[in-house]
Amino acid sequence: MSGAKLFNFVRQNSTGNFQEVIPEATDNNISDISNLLFNDAYSPLLNEFINNLINRIGLTIIRNKSYSNPLAILKKGSQPLGTDIQDIYTNPAEAEQYQLSDAEMAKLLTITDPDTKVAYYRRNRKDMYTKTIAREALQGAFVSWDKFESFVTSITQSLYSGSYIDEFKYTKELVAGAYANNKAIVETVSAVSSEATAKAFVKKARNLYKAMRFPSSSYNAYSLNTGDNKPVVTWTEPDRIVFMVRADVMTEVDVDVLASAFNMSKTDFLGRVIEVDKFDDAGKVQAIIADEAFFQIYDNIFRFDEFYNARTMSWNEYLHVWETFAICPFANAVILATEAPSVPATAVDVTPATLTLKAGQDKTATAVLTPVNSTSTISAVSSATSYATVSVSDKTVTVHGVAEGSATITVTAEDGVTDTITVTVQAAE
Repeated sequence: MSGAKLFNFVRQNSTGNFQEVIPEATDNNISDISNLLFNDAYSPLLNEFINNLINRIGLTIIRNKSYSNPLAILKKGSQPLGTDIQDIYTNPAEAEQYQLSDAEMAKLLTITDPDTKVAYYRRNRKDMYTKTIAREALQGAFVSWDKFESFVTSITQSLYSGSYIDEFKYTKELVAGAYANNKAIVETVSAVSSEATAKAFVKKARNLYKAMRFPSSSYNAYSLNTGDNKPVVTWTEPDRIVFMVRADVMTEVDVDVLASAFNMSKTDFLGRVIEVDKFDDAGKVQAIIADEAFFQIYDNIFRFDEFYNARTMSWNEYLHVWETFAICPFANAVILATEAPSVPATAVDVTPATLTLKAGQDKTATAVLTPVNSTSTISAVSSATSYATVSVSDKTVTVHGVAEGSATITVTAEDGVTDTITVTVQAAE
């Protein structure tokens, strides 16, 4: 939009009084308009002009000229009211075996609660960007319409560009944070730096793309976010999959081969690929393949305000940007990184704390780590192996009775925190 057209657009959206006093802009009358606007007798008209210039067209100009956030396509829309968003997911129903019996007849009025999960997302971005417009600087811009256009762009570009750059950064930090805090499924890959590692990367991405189409609890991190023992079963339609990848990784990958791996034409595939410069500072995260629902990003407030300071004859412009950035624990998402994340355990709790069993019998206990997203492994030892022995599989502790007597089983997370099980072994029958 040229400077003259820009001015006329503002004039068109101004009051009738403004339009009566200030003429329509032409290529040759900028001096006349400037003399009127900056005449002290017409100060209210200058204030009206500034207000309309910023509030009515600032966004239009900057969407064309400022930094464009390539991750904006992941935003879910506007949430102007409230501070929290509730996300509800209900697991698929599980089959029961048909039986014709009195017991089954008695269940006619039995209540079967759905397995419904709930997540909450809270507004977590409240940023403000500000810039001052000095009267003399604005007056100096009315030398030519080109200079006026450049001045207007400089006023607003830094504000909007700053906001969009931060929005880009915050979106990437959702991935980096999910990786660092073990809040998403992570699979390890070699750093992509050669033809061989690129092929392995493509194979991994292809396998994940195919696997996510089928109902499974293996690709969402619901249990890592909540500690709920009953996982979420979900799936992702192919057209909902987003592939966010580092630009340097993509330079090593044959795009045609990768598109073929996703069963898409190159054009369609590139529409689902978003390149970024980096995720984490250490460079461990190579990419993320996810259901687009994994990214929960909402606009809460996007508002431009101004304040005129008569003492300095300047306008302070304020861009307020409030948003919600969160990840959905119900959605499929797998981060491809060069190593697994590490989240130490701060406590381990074993249930039950006491076991009574007979010689030759096995009983199990379950270890729960704090936090629930801890990556620590556990080990266990018996204080008296002549009476009871112990083995560990993931977070399940299996105690085997050997002979009549008692023992203490000490369960230790690799970070040093412990809990115990008191075991009593009775004689075999």
